[in-house]
Amino acid sequence: MELLEQIKERYLDRLSPATFRSRLFWKTVEGLALSPLNRPQWKADRVSLAYFLRATRDAYLHRAPVVWCNLLTPSELVLGSGCIPFYPEMAAAVAASAGLAPRFIDRAAEEEFPSDACSYHRCLLGCALEGFLPEPDLLLAVNYPCDSAPLSFAFLGDLYRAPLFVLEAPLPGRERGVEELAGRMAEAARAMAGLSGRREREMMEGLSTAVELSNRALRHLREVEEMRKRDDCTLDGKDAMGNVSVLAGCLGSQAGADFYRLLAEELRERGCRGKNGLRIMWMHLKPWYSQTIFQILEKHGARLVCEEYTHATWEAMDPRDPFPSLARKLGGHFLVGAAERRVSHLVRLAREYRVDGAIHYNHWGCRQSCGSAPLAKGALQRAGVPTLIIDGDCIDDREYQEGQVATRLEAFLESLK
Repeated sequence: MELLEQIKERYLDRLSPATFRSRLFWKTVEGLALSPLNRPQWKADRVSLAYFLRATRDAYLHRAPVVWCNLLTPSELVLGSGCIPFYPEMAAAVAASAGLAPRFIDRAAEEEFPSDACSYHRCLLGCALEGFLPEPDLLLAVNYPCDSAPLSFAFLGDLYRAPLFVLEAPLPGRERGVEELAGRMAEAARAMAGLSGRREREMMEGLSTAVELSNRALRHLREVEEMRKRDDCTLDGKDAMGNVSVLAGCLGSQAGADFYRLLAEELRERGCRGKNGLRIMWMHLKPWYSQTIFQILEKHGARLVCEEYTHATWEAMDPRDPFPSLARKLGGHFLVGAAERRVSHLVRLAREYRVDGAIHYNHWGCRQSCGSAPLAKGALQRAGVPTLIIDGDCIDDREYQEGQVATRLEAFLESLK
């Protein structure tokens, strides 16, 4: 029986906020997850699983100050300051995979949060209102890729009476903005170090170590990317998309460096699976609940060879100068700035990974991705890459039209043969 099914059968129907604050609950979950009977597909997955279980447990049991972050918040900044980063958007994805998202989305609707807002945020707001998330000591949001996190976090900061720091990423080419962001990061780091009890020197040493560990992870991540470009390697995009959580929440930890080192090693060991089949690029994220998209791809001999969000978008950083380094890392992300920047990134990926076609998953309520999807489709088709846009929802399965998606996907894949 799969791990998730075991947990679901035993716990999901009886979950309460108190459950997540029980040491027995976490002992049971860790025992099931790390049991030899639960064999992740990749050795690296065991590292990330252990890391996130430990960090989530410690956040609920409040073993260190908890800092809520959104997708682009640099985890190095939080870890180096002695705090636990917690990503409520990831919690929404976990709730969706467990089939619990509708419950929390409906709870947010009762508070009159608009139904056309991002369901990641409606779900996490519902979780918070029901008391299912670990209480934050501080909230740290980046104003990209969208304005959902700063707005949601502002509400939640009031709810939990916790301070909110918003990091405003500079527009490309604006060096003065990088300096301002570095200063804002230093201010946030000192606030977090104040919570964790670290003195200035200890904080700077922690940040230096976090940046060095992040650099090690980056080296191995680039090895993984090169192998995926050269060979039709055994890492499929439907699995690699889960690594978004590692890229967002593990960098700056030993686990982040170990994850990408092990993944690179295992990819070398497994070698190439053969060059047959359609090569597909996936844009935006996937639905986290059960659905048949990937079964249809497999039936047509198609596989995802690259995904939008799992790539390195920054250069190695200077551990002796963490704030400007982290500011450049954040400012260099392709989601910061005009939509054309994202589109250029996608066209470059399509060429480097030699894809036969591309699929854009239009997540309901996401202005950032849905808004630029037609622009991306036009640019990719001019570059010779047929592109399909699918409407759906990553979190709420009630917004997913299984039959309609299957029909359009089947027709698109047939057209590529």
